[in-house]
Amino acid sequence: MVERTTGDGQIEAYLLHEMKAEIDELARSEVDDFTKFVYARAREFYWTLTRLLGLGRLHDGVWRKPSGEKATAWRTALTGDIPAPATSARLLIDMTATHRSIGRTGIQRVVREIARAMVESGAGIAVFMENGRLFSHFMHENLPDEVTPAAGDKFLLLDAGWHLTAEYSRMIDLVAQAGGETIGCLYDLIPLLYPSVVTSSAHVAFVDWFDLLVRKSDAIVGISKAVIEDFEAYARAARARPLPCKPGLRLGWWPLGADFRTSDDAAPSPRAVQAAAGAQPLFLGVGTLEPRKGHAIALRAFDRWWKEGADVRYVIVGSKGWNVRSLERRIVEHPEFGRRLFWLQGASDADLRYLYERTRALVFPSIAEGFGLPLVEAAHFGARAIASDIRVFREVGGDWVSYFDPADSDALLARMKEALAASAPAQACDILSWRRSAEALARLLREGDYPSRLDAAG
Repeated sequence: MVERTTGDGQIEAYLLHEMKAEIDELARSEVDDFTKFVYARAREFYWTLTRLLGLGRLHDGVWRKPSGEKATAWRTALTGDIPAPATSARLLIDMTATHRSIGRTGIQRVVREIARAMVESGAGIAVFMENGRLFSHFMHENLPDEVTPAAGDKFLLLDAGWHLTAEYSRMIDLVAQAGGETIGCLYDLIPLLYPSVVTSSAHVAFVDWFDLLVRKSDAIVGISKAVIEDFEAYARAARARPLPCKPGLRLGWWPLGADFRTSDDAAPSPRAVQAAAGAQPLFLGVGTLEPRKGHAIALRAFDRWWKEGADVRYVIVGSKGWNVRSLERRIVEHPEFGRRLFWLQGASDADLRYLYERTRALVFPSIAEGFGLPLVEAAHFGARAIASDIRVFREVGGDWVSYFDPADSDALLARMKEALAASAPAQACDILSWRRSAEALARLLREGDYPSRLDAAG
């Protein structure tokens, strides 16, 4: 297990509290114990069978199975001057899972923005897998329709295809047979470090995916230095059973961007306008509703603040995740819901921009992240940020973020009161665009100047 130090006791207590809340929520059900047992066993059988049959798409959010007839409809047409990519030693940027989904937040945002920026600069070709072949995700007269791996190519596993491990394994072998190499990408090690905050099926899928990356990658890049340090620490902790990586596995990282690809006149939805309406100061939470994001920590802080008489708003932007039935009930049945407490699911980029530009501060109480996109997005739009004092947030946020001890709602409340009382504008900071982020990644892969290596013994 990787060593975790900052606020470990507080974090573990928080997770246990949320786990108990979920158990209590399940107990509210009128279903008898025998029916619950049968349901649980049937669900486990379903997950196991679908994974064995390669049907993980039925439950992993990647709903659209590739087909020759529909593949073109899922591709994205580009206009304008797009340089022709290299004809040899190419960078092939995988975005298969994102290509098959409609997701545009979190990892999907990273994949879409990095892939498009690299294509527009001529640095690489964004590809997706279909029946053991590679096709260009973007359509343009200067881009090929199909891509055949060749000697010198670099296959970048930019996407998070946890449930597509078998497909990736075969493609990686084809790339290697052609004389190319594979670069794995790590967004975080959360399913390994905090297995209780993900579903059991997600944990199993991630373990398989992680094993594939370790065994078959020629290099691994992370979205932060903290992610790679976690990986190295995990490898050191596994000395009794060394990770089966290639000798001298190269390791590197690059920073993410923050700007949105939306027009300045894109209109926010009525829901976003309502959530920000009125003179009440607005505090914004961004992220899927799941235990590690810490929405329950923030809600406890706001409950205390509202009891003290504060007239402030807490607006949550994020879809419903997993293991949050108890938290969902607390939100939708809260006496302030629709008045000073709002939850926007399926929000657009225009909604998010509208709220970032009007918030007194971003509230980001997550206990574990690989980067923390909301931090740099808030800075991009000139908003303050209040975040848990965890290592990766210090790396990404530096001195311009206001930190509090992880899972400590009282400490969070103190930081929010400071933000409300502050009269000076938010501190300016240098935030990368997605174009600059893509350039940094392309430079690392092109020059091969990896700052760290891991031998096969960990």
